[in-house]
Amino acid sequence: MALPMKNFFSTVLAVFTAFIASFLLLIGLLVIASITSEDPTPKVGENTLLRISLNGTLEDRSTEDPLAGIDALVLGMEAPKVLGLNSFMEGLEYAATDDRVKGILLDQGAFAAGYGALEEFTEYLNEFKEISGKPIYSYGEYYTQKGAAISAFADSTILHPGGIFELRGIGTASTYYKDFFDKFGIEPLVVRGTGNKFKSAVEPYIASEMSDENRLQLTTLLTQFWDFIGQSFENKGIDREKLDAAANDFIGMDADACLEAGLVDALGYREDVIDHFESKYDLLDWSDYATQLPVSKSRDRIAVIYANGSIGNGSGDENTIGTKNIVKALRKADENSRVKAIVLRVNSPGGSALTSDIIHHTIADIEKPLIVSQGNYAASGGYYISCNADAIFTNSTTITGSIGIFMSLFTAEELMTQTLGLKVEEVQTHPMANFPNLAKHPDSAQYAILQRMIDRGYADFTGKVASGRNMEMDYLLPLCGGRVWTGKDAVDNALADLEGNLSDAIAYAAKQAGIEEYKLYELPTVEDGLQRYLKSLGAAKAESLPFTDHPAVEDLLFLAKNPGMQARLNPIFMNL
Repeated sequence: MALPMKNFFSTVLAVFTAFIASFLLLIGLLVIASITSEDPTPKVGENTLLRISLNGTLEDRSTEDPLAGIDALVLGMEAPKVLGLNSFMEGLEYAATDDRVKGILLDQGAFAAGYGALEEFTEYLNEFKEISGKPIYSYGEYYTQKGAAISAFADSTILHPGGIFELRGIGTASTYYKDFFDKFGIEPLVVRGTGNKFKSAVEPYIASEMSDENRLQLTTLLTQFWDFIGQSFENKGIDREKLDAAANDFIGMDADACLEAGLVDALGYREDVIDHFESKYDLLDWSDYATQLPVSKSRDRIAVIYANGSIGNGSGDENTIGTKNIVKALRKADENSRVKAIVLRVNSPGGSALTSDIIHHTIADIEKPLIVSQGNYAASGGYYISCNADAIFTNSTTITGSIGIFMSLFTAEELMTQTLGLKVEEVQTHPMANFPNLAKHPDSAQYAILQRMIDRGYADFTGKVASGRNMEMDYLLPLCGGRVWTGKDAVDNALADLEGNLSDAIAYAAKQAGIEEYKLYELPTVEDGLQRYLKSLGAAKAESLPFTDHPAVEDLLFLAKNPGMQARLNPIFMNL
């Protein structure tokens, strides 16, 4: 009787699962139908003020998702927005000469961005103003610190009378786990390239406090980021001393104090502000305007390949770099006769040294002009795949460099043998046959083998950088050791060629290819919303569990899925 009963429950479970999947699919299709049946996109009026909603995360490119409203429909929640720099890059340039567009309203909210993306966006806004002379306004009940930096470029900044203008300075914190591991008899096995003292990705596992080298590079980065914000506010006539005082006293919590200090130009309630602008202009959302931009009819193309996310051993997707997606995109662009040049947009903290080397090798085989544009970060493995381009463009605030290699494993000999009373007996033909072994820390001979392997990887990495950048090794090595640099410093020390954004890199690539008219060809191709939705109906992954959101757990999960040598940035730099 047990077997039939088991089959009965299995059948019921399968039917229930299929019902839930079908129900979710039906809801998704209904959302698509409701969205596609909406009124046509509003036309651009002759007196248009473009409203850009800065409420979401600014990424290199956004993707159209027809299921973006499913959260609101099912759970009553607002889906997070992703703002695409690619849209602003082309759209703001066109809007500057569009006589129908009279200006821009930045509608501020919970805005987030890396410093590289922030810098590029402000440059596109500045170019809009310089070309057109049209005004930019900014309004918000809540300005994040990066939103506040953007508002400094506006002709008029308006804050809600009870709102927040978040200027507090820049800081970061890192948790160190060595003492915690010691209490449980867990010992991290970390092997870094010889001399890689700045390679801090694994430092929290092997030290109880921050090293002088890591503190130095973090202090340098934070100082330069704050300098960028300070330079932004100089546009409003606010000098550094006044800005520092505002941050020290955190006056951003007091709207009246912000007005008195000149951080904002006026206070006002949303309905009054919007009514004021609607009385003078036709308000049009940026997303509606962007869909109506003209498309180039040129046959010539410049491929823009987005290498975004950590570099792993899998095939890769929109948010990770794998062994297939970027290599496939590079080859596709190289084999397309219409593509005259390639811009590789690198926004990566690195990861697998093996995958980085595969991409580096693919780039070496491309004969067309190939220019790298570095985003928020192009560090470690991200720099590995940048270093043999024909030219490297970087933002002044890009986090780059971090030329170094490490390997990280864990052993728990004390925990297993002494605390838990477990005993592991081995049988093997060779000394490394059972390595790595959770129950046994490597002996000196095994450790020496690992160190030699890591040092060979480091020598290979630095050798390829020296070749790609046409540098003498004696000059290069002091710049390595895992040290992180800002884009500004990277240009000064020749790890990059020019300070410039993605638009600058594309213009340079066109010049190298000898073309003036061209169409952008974005790769890799992204899945549409329905494809992503159907894929999500599969079994839930362990990474989606709440406790895995902690940076340390995310780091360990990445290392577990991507064993071997790592050319990877410390996650702390990715959260600045």
